[in-house]
Amino acid sequence: MMQTLRARATTKGLAALIAVAATVAATGCGSDSTSSDSTSGGGGSGSGGSGSGAATTARAQTGSGASQPAALAAAQRFVEPYTKAPGWRGPRTSPPVAADKHIVFVNTVPGQPTLRALGAAAQEAGRALGWRVTEIAATKPTDAPDAFDRAIAQKPDGILFGFLDATVYPSVAAALVKSKIPTVVVGVVPNKANVDAWTHVVDIDHSLQGRVTAAAAVLDRKADAKLGVLAVAPGANLSGDTFIAGIKSFLDDNGGGSIVGTKPIDINTLTDPSAVGQAAVAFAQANQKLNAFYVGYDGTASSVVPALRQAGVIDRVHVLAHDGDPQNLGWVRAGNGQVADVVWAQAWATWAAFDDFNRIFNRVPASTDDGIPLRLFTKDHPKDGSEPWSGDLDFRARYKSLWKVR
Repeated sequence: MMQTLRARATTKGLAALIAVAATVAATGCGSDSTSSDSTSGGGGSGSGGSGSGAATTARAQTGSGASQPAALAAAQRFVEPYTKAPGWRGPRTSPPVAADKHIVFVNTVPGQPTLRALGAAAQEAGRALGWRVTEIAATKPTDAPDAFDRAIAQKPDGILFGFLDATVYPSVAAALVKSKIPTVVVGVVPNKANVDAWTHVVDIDHSLQGRVTAAAAVLDRKADAKLGVLAVAPGANLSGDTFIAGIKSFLDDNGGGSIVGTKPIDINTLTDPSAVGQAAVAFAQANQKLNAFYVGYDGTASSVVPALRQAGVIDRVHVLAHDGDPQNLGWVRAGNGQVADVVWAQAWATWAAFDDFNRIFNRVPASTDDGIPLRLFTKDHPKDGSEPWSGDLDFRARYKSLWKVR
């Protein structure tokens, strides 16, 4: 098994892993199976969330040929639940807390803020449950197989990680499956390959995030959004592909704009702030009809926004991104180039992962929808303060109450 992890991966698999890790590095950037909270309110993700209903209503009334007022109304209806504090859509019951468990958190990109947030939240949730939590970090993305190798060697009760699709590095997936150690992953698309490989996926609904982003572009550009998209090569970043598909789906269904250009971006450019900025400026200057630009993660936006501002095109081309980095939320609040930020509650997702582990250890099905909420922040709906968005709800107290711990 160890040999398989270290060097038996295909060149294609390695390249794909580097691409995903580089994309994640650029961020700088539900209910249980038996019951759910029927009064959950807005701000949820997943097919059962309030956004799904809004999308259905809008689809019935509008389309790609919708009038400007109809498209604006559809976008406003769609984003409304995501501009408010969410309700609880997590589990309402819990099995007893399993005793003396050891969870390993594998951090494939240690310098990446989102993975740091997951690691910190893992330690918190572990302490609440009385479990031991160990973090194993790769020194660089290509060391990920060795990090998982070391995690398996510890023979823990469970392994937690983020953003690694099973198809990206099949040797890692095969070794984890062979180990029979329960695995919970945050932030991958719950497609067949991931559902088959990992014990549980904590879904942050990239498609819904894309639809919310598209609706925000429609509102910002008064139902005349001419959207450019910054994209990693298709297939190298499955969550990014799903996000962009969500953007396109919303615009096709509801009108108010369209994707008029896509800028492919390679790994070397993505990981070089200066190169990202130059590529964004060249794209905007070559596409004079653009008036909105989805650039992916806030970490990428942190390079793109200053570059567009310096080139004098930021007033024409407004930037949209996601992840909720403090600097970017400040720009959104001030109307300073970035006009929208779609955010998911990172620590909340990690506590949900630990709840899922506890269910797995008790031979109870993990939550079918962990209920991880989303928020849309704009100038009209800003986020105050510099702390990451925590969900606008004391989810820690909710989980402790479920687990009957202090």
